[in-house]
Amino acid sequence: MRTTEKVATWLEVAAAAHWRDERMSLRIHPLVLPADEVPPTRKRQPYYGITVDGRWLYSSHGRLTVLKGMKAVKRFADLIKLPVYESGEPAQIDIDCAKNSHCIAVDRSLALHGCMT
Repeated sequence: MRTTEKVATWLEVAAAAHWRDERMSLRIHPLVLPADEVPPTRKRQPYYGITVDGRWLYSSHGRLTVLKGMKAVKRFADLIKLPVYESGEPAQIDIDCAKNSHCIAVDRSLALHGCMT
């Protein structure tokens, strides 16, 4: 799946909580690796991407926003005051947290932070 079309930004998502006349469509997509790249013995926490009205969510650094695990998804949705979201179709997107993705995880205190894996 391509992510080069028009994108949504964090500022747009944060402002949406204050827009009373419009409802934003937020979808959470599992990000999958090609079958030949999945390590057979290593189980890793799933990654998720977000689309806003059909546009992929990018950070202000121009990187695709990637959430590590469902706890990060739920916390992110809570922080933007948009607890309702839909499940989106899986997307095969190359994720590199050091180069092209803004990867976010949640810690034990439910704080979101950047992650490199």
